[in-house]
Amino acid sequence: MRDLLRWVARQLDRLAYYAYRAGIKLAQQPQVLQERHPQILSDEVCTPATGKAFAIVVKYAAFRVGEDFLDLLATLRRQGVNAVVVCNGRPRPAELEQLRAAAHRILIRPNVGRDMGAYRAASLHLQGLAAGRMLYFNDSIFYLRGPELEDMVGRLTDSAYDVVGTFENHEYYHHVGSFAFGVSGEVFADPRVAAFWERYKPYDLRPHAIVRGEIGLAECVKKAGYRIDVVYSAERLAERLDAMALDELAALLRFLPTQLRSTSPATLLGRPEATARALRGLRVEPSAGQAPSSIEQLAGRMEREALVNEIMRSFVNTSQVHFGFGVFHRVMGAPLVKKDLLARGVFLEHEIARILELLPAGQRSEILRELVTRGRPVRMNWIRRFKTAHGLV
Repeated sequence: MRDLLRWVARQLDRLAYYAYRAGIKLAQQPQVLQERHPQILSDEVCTPATGKAFAIVVKYAAFRVGEDFLDLLATLRRQGVNAVVVCNGRPRPAELEQLRAAAHRILIRPNVGRDMGAYRAASLHLQGLAAGRMLYFNDSIFYLRGPELEDMVGRLTDSAYDVVGTFENHEYYHHVGSFAFGVSGEVFADPRVAAFWERYKPYDLRPHAIVRGEIGLAECVKKAGYRIDVVYSAERLAERLDAMALDELAALLRFLPTQLRSTSPATLLGRPEATARALRGLRVEPSAGQAPSSIEQLAGRMEREALVNEIMRSFVNTSQVHFGFGVFHRVMGAPLVKKDLLARGVFLEHEIARILELLPAGQRSEILRELVTRGRPVRMNWIRRFKTAHGLV
């Protein structure tokens, strides 16, 4: 009987989820129909274009223009990338002036369809632009100024690959994160990619934006035969981890996701140690003057490799920019901090502060204040719990 009740509860929950999605889409249908041909309220060229590299940079006008956003625009300018800022909604006059001073061009559109809606509108509006490279960024990220950000933008701009993401995601289907990526001019102008943007319906619904937007775009470029690379990839991280000493690897346990805090560091460290002990039990003691046995060397290597496996396993099959944030930042210098790390319960604020401890105190404090203001998933009412459980927020 209990199993039957659980099954019924799951089916009702699933029915409620699909009913909620259908209701949201129905309510947003008039706006989506108006966006069949992208509505651009204003198109202003602020400075002449230099070169053939461009970037579509999305800004939600209801949130202030942060220093990190201006840092991104300044980095793009230094790298010779023409920033086209796309405002979802009308920005405040003072902030519009800030953007004019930093951008090549500013598009203002209705706040319809989240970041993917803005990407779609700008990509279609800019068709015919002779872009050698087109980058895409949005403001769901803190961009950490410094040489790492310069390097990241340079790698997105200069790569020989057709599509370059900053991070990969395996949570649903494989795709690159839409918060920061780049495509070649050939991909940007490809009629098949333009047709994808034409077909995409810009609903303000997170699962739709992920499945039909991010994953849909990834499937489109894969089917077209384009090559994809990622700046902060799991295999590049693993190569660096493999070159680290055991004590350095152990220190990285401090930067793993909150969900692994239930597993003590002693337990995590005990697994590779147990492997090494088992191998050392097979060791034949060398005679005087002989080198250590190959089994001893193998045990030491496997001790490190087992710990690398534990670290990689914590995030590799999920959203790597979220769950791998600490390790990618500390080992590879990844200059991106997702603004929902706390709101999604991936890390706690003191853990984020620990990961960012090498940043200037003022910059670190500003990041933490915004993350904390967004809240964390505790003591939620039923509708908030429902939305969080189904990825609707």
